[in-house]
Amino acid sequence: MFRTTIRLLSVVASGAVALAAAGCMKGPENPSDSSTTQTTAASTTTANDFTVGDTFGALRALHLAEVGHGTTAMARASDPRVRAYAEKVVNDHKARMRKDDKLMQSLGISPRDSAVSEHIKSAADAQRSRLDALSGPEFDRAYLDDQISYYRTALDTFDKELLPAARDPKVRQQILDARSKANDHLREAQDLRLSLIDR
Repeated sequence: MFRTTIRLLSVVASGAVALAAAGCMKGPENPSDSSTTQTTAASTTTANDFTVGDTFGALRALHLAEVGHGTTAMARASDPRVRAYAEKVVNDHKARMRKDDKLMQSLGISPRDSAVSEHIKSAADAQRSRLDALSGPEFDRAYLDDQISYYRTALDTFDKELLPAARDPKVRQQILDARSKANDHLREAQDLRLSLIDR
């Protein structure tokens, strides 16, 4: 059941970021078709009504989920290396949120809740409940398993969805920076998980 919950969060996260790419960075197939895409100074509405505000709302939900899980791990992990890793993850996702806020300010938009962000929040709540039931080395292993699954999905989405869809150089560079951080987190989580294999 725990691995099923991890997979659910990963699938939801992947879908959210993929939708973010479609809603935020891809232009319409036919620019003259106003029924497909409408653009204003504040937002872009795609055919599925997923706006740039929805995009940042989904990304904010993802960041907050990682900050929440990391904060829990900082307080409850039994291995000091896992606590240190969790602290790094929390700090990095907080930094990403600050960068998102700066970009949103320049675009004149705000994050908006949507069905996607609500699903992310629900999945994160379920994951948090699972972690709350664990302690000691079992908690450490479960938390790292979650991180590995999440960041594998994130990297795949960066490469297949976000980067190919990016048009704005500033947005593309922000995605590249985020991908680099995600790759660092994945490698560190994998190394830590291997070191806990016999615990």
